[in-house]
Amino acid sequence: MTVSLYLNYNTWVHRLDGRTKALTVLGFFILALCFSHPGYLLGVLAVVVGGLAVAQAGVNVKKMWVLATLLVSYSIILWPFFVEGETPVPVFHIVGVTWEGCLFGLGMGLRLLIMVWGGVWLLSTTTIEELAQASQRLGLPSRIGFAFSLAFRWVGILLGAGVGVIQAQRSRGLDVSSGTVVERIRKYVPLVVPLIGHVLRQTNLLAMALESKGFHPTAHRSFYVTGKMKGEDYAVLIFLSILVGVSGWMRWHGIGTLDVRF
Repeated sequence: MTVSLYLNYNTWVHRLDGRTKALTVLGFFILALCFSHPGYLLGVLAVVVGGLAVAQAGVNVKKMWVLATLLVSYSIILWPFFVEGETPVPVFHIVGVTWEGCLFGLGMGLRLLIMVWGGVWLLSTTTIEELAQASQRLGLPSRIGFAFSLAFRWVGILLGAGVGVIQAQRSRGLDVSSGTVVERIRKYVPLVVPLIGHVLRQTNLLAMALESKGFHPTAHRSFYVTGKMKGEDYAVLIFLSILVGVSGWMRWHGIGTLDVRF
């Protein structure tokens, strides 16, 4: 069983060229890095959420809500202790926590959330083959595109293998859902051995398959179906270029950033 985030919907976002979607996610990342103030990052997050809504990717967002919550929570809790500002928080002034540090922690949490949801948007609307093709047509060496596609494919395969191992052990009487947190972790330890065996076996099969087909890392790969840029692609790229350009200008002039010290 293979776990995949791709959703086979017929939205106009899914019909965009793979290069457009890859550059759009790169633009999301650049926009997130341009600002540190949570107010401005909320605007960027609204753009990403809009893209997720248009792509009907709410199912995958629900799957990732635990990871997203943990990333934002850790940033809000930890960053205020590592940055300095001008306005101390009355309750935590002894440990040096300031309001600017709290805002910065919230901003870093929103930045991570933008990047995670941007990646979810890409994987929800783009197949692995599209990503490999897009990377090569954007000028990257074919071996880099192959490495990306293989990494994304292996993540799904490993997650699916882990789910299969857990289901097999549950059918044999292993209860992994009861007990304390420490007890649950201990119950998952025996599951690592069959998972490692599965990974080694699949890796060996993949190596033999590549050798039998004469795979060479420097060879130029061809594709049966090639994407084509359309009017929607150019419109999205122009809109994104304007956003990135304006955000870069704002960053250059110190707009949307917090005055903190590390």
